[in-house]
Amino acid sequence: MLELRRGGAQILDARDPVDFERAHLTGSVNVGLGGGYATWCGTVLDRDRPVVIVADPGREPEATMRLGRIGFDIVAGYLEGGMRALATRADLVARLERVTAGTLAERLESPEPPLVLDVRTEREWNERRIGDSANIPLSRLSRRIDELPRDRPIVVHCASGYRSAIAASLLLRDGFAEVADLVGGLAAWESSRSAAVAFPGHGQGGTVDISR
Repeated sequence: MLELRRGGAQILDARDPVDFERAHLTGSVNVGLGGGYATWCGTVLDRDRPVVIVADPGREPEATMRLGRIGFDIVAGYLEGGMRALATRADLVARLERVTAGTLAERLESPEPPLVLDVRTEREWNERRIGDSANIPLSRLSRRIDELPRDRPIVVHCASGYRSAIAASLLLRDGFAEVADLVGGLAAWESSRSAAVAFPGHGQGGTVDISR
């Protein structure tokens, strides 16, 4: 598998976002089978490069078949045994930080707040958003990734967490060092803010200036 990657293959992790964030093969892209798998694979993967699949054991055929339906015929193989195969190779395993809405609110009030990156569509962002969050829809992220600062922490979110896990994996693959995913997405943030209003004394969060 490592030889395939060195030869230019892209690593697709088809597990659920939570499992990916706990531990994944460094450099892999997460598109979970439980969501819009085919749609997002077709958007974020390169059709001209071979694909190596990491999946929960037994789900590799499903991941391969659904790729084939959208024209990805170059599946070079899969990681036999899933992530268990890397149990003794900690040097190959990475993690993605998960932050709660409360933790994000605290960080936004700090002297050096993170950039909040909203990867929902522009329409969704215009309707509701977290303060001055930056908006780059997931479908455009690969083309616009150089617009993001590499010297500032980034917290990614979407509506519920599926798209943001994909986006965060793309950032990690591209070498961004400080990336986190907002647990529960915008829904969790809004629920947290409602609770803060209902129980005065809780922090109200803050806004983020992308120009910093």
